[in-house]
Amino acid sequence: DPASVWWNALRSSSSPWSSTHNTIDDANDVKKVSYVTSFWAKTPGTKIHPHRREIEAALLANIYNPHIDQVVVFLDGVTSGDDTNDEEFKSSCVHFYQDMAEINRQFLQSQMDSSTNTHGVDPMSKVTCVNVITGQPTYHQMFLNALSNVVTGDIVIMANADMAFDDSISKARKLKEDVLIVLGTRGFSPDAIPVSTRQFYDIIARAENQQLKELDVDQCSTNHWSWDTWIFHKEGIQGQLQEEHFQRPNIYDEMVPFYMNENGAENAALWAVEQCPSLATTYNACDEIHSWSFHLTAKTHHSPNSVFVPKPYGGSERTKSEKFRPYPPKWCKRENGCFE
Repeated sequence: DPASVWWNALRSSSSPWSSTHNTIDDANDVKKVSYVTSFWAKTPGTKIHPHRREIEAALLANIYNPHIDQVVVFLDGVTSGDDTNDEEFKSSCVHFYQDMAEINRQFLQSQMDSSTNTHGVDPMSKVTCVNVITGQPTYHQMFLNALSNVVTGDIVIMANADMAFDDSISKARKLKEDVLIVLGTRGFSPDAIPVSTRQFYDIIARAENQQLKELDVDQCSTNHWSWDTWIFHKEGIQGQLQEEHFQRPNIYDEMVPFYMNENGAENAALWAVEQCPSLATTYNACDEIHSWSFHLTAKTHHSPNSVFVPKPYGGSERTKSEKFRPYPPKWCKRENGCFE
């Protein structure tokens, strides 16, 4: 049973759920890994968008992944507090925890037999949720979130909330300190995605919508200049990011921030991060670490195809000069350049 295998691995892995293993980790100076993402608060009283179920499935897959020690969710647009006195119309981390606990219960009922012993451990104890009263974060704010004190890992995986990782994410723990990694998603292929990862999608997302398509494009093999995941040492870029590097002129020539869902945003953000003096090299390591896109439903964000975040860009200009990065897939392994 795949879920049982993952659960047993979790209990014996470098997970914060095992106090015994934490002692061993401290003694051996094993790096901790935190996964950081942004999710929108559920709007009470409205129909659940199908993509929300996909994101919840991806989150649970990453919660159960034994190679991720902490899952941090910045919950945008919460409506708790003074803005409403009607409990029915509130939405916050409290409700997020409740929803995810219920989804986890349904998953366990569907996939684990009665002999599976969880030893009373609540999987949600691996999760930190942060209430955010504003809306979608800018790219700069996303990095500030990842560098904040609530993120306890030495190494940060920052990604879209619908990205799910398999066992290959274990390599993140060995990331060299002066290397920045980006990952183009492997998409969603029933022939390629491991069963231990795909099961979360099939049980949580597909159960409510059997008409979902079966395939999402493998960006790793088709487009080396697009990515949804960033992996870096937290201390390696702490205090080095400059807000003005994450701004571009608008049509009125005013410098404004850009957001993840905009065309070219990841390329502009890469340029901004590459200005950190401590970073030596950037690799697109999607051949080494696989991220799977739990997004077979319609898009929730739409950016006009003709509108792009203005340059300068980072990696997407490497075709013009050898000095530009990131190095393409396979180079990470070929040069032994990414991991210790």
